[in-house]
Amino acid sequence: MTRPLAASLSSTPLPFSLRRYQHDVSSHSHDFAQLVIPLDGPIEIEVQGQGQRLSPGFACVIAPGLRHDYAADPALSFLVQESQWLPAALAERPFIPLDDPQRHYLAFLRQMVAQGRHVVGMEQVWLGLLAETQSTVPTLAPRILRVQRHIEAHLAEPLSNERLAALACLGQSQFKHAFRQQLGMSVSHYIRQRRMTLARTLLAQTPLPISEIACRCGYQNQGAFAERFLIETGLTPSLWRQQNGRLP
Repeated sequence: MTRPLAASLSSTPLPFSLRRYQHDVSSHSHDFAQLVIPLDGPIEIEVQGQGQRLSPGFACVIAPGLRHDYAADPALSFLVQESQWLPAALAERPFIPLDDPQRHYLAFLRQMVAQGRHVVGMEQVWLGLLAETQSTVPTLAPRILRVQRHIEAHLAEPLSNERLAALACLGQSQFKHAFRQQLGMSVSHYIRQRRMTLARTLLAQTPLPISEIACRCGYQNQGAFAERFLIETGLTPSLWRQQNGRLP
């Protein structure tokens, strides 16, 4: 006989929480694994010497015992998961991008946590979703990884090929070839894809005005942002938000 949904709700302490951090840098370590996931803005975070300005659309995986330093705008929210179990694939790199199924599940998690609800096993499903994609992610060359991290941390700013090639210590033609070879797409395509991913996340999960979202995604002109978003999704930003918004 199928159990009613209410019977599957757990009364144990929740493995997920919504948190806010402070501008001042904090530092600590703990004997359990922790995932920190930006929801509506970035966090400055460093794990065992690897630092990044982590934006929505990414997750930080902190293995047990690893020291981490962090700071963020106190107005921003973050989903935090604590776990005694971490799939091996997630222990290989601290910063991972989220694909569409993961972002959709994250929106579900945010709503559940905001309501104080917990379905037994949803933390294992989430970790499994994250680990599944990481097992197929190729290792990037250090110089291309450096550029990728710079792009993710500066999506609101102009990102010229000249500047990115200099970060990779390559000529522009060499850089374009190496980037495409490593990531399977052109630099401009990658930047546009990451900006649109950030735009969808902010539209779905925050009440930010579209003009502010446009700026955070590197568009000073809201009209240009709306035009690009329409080309990429087939919907205007406001209509996409109406159909996909998941604010608690």
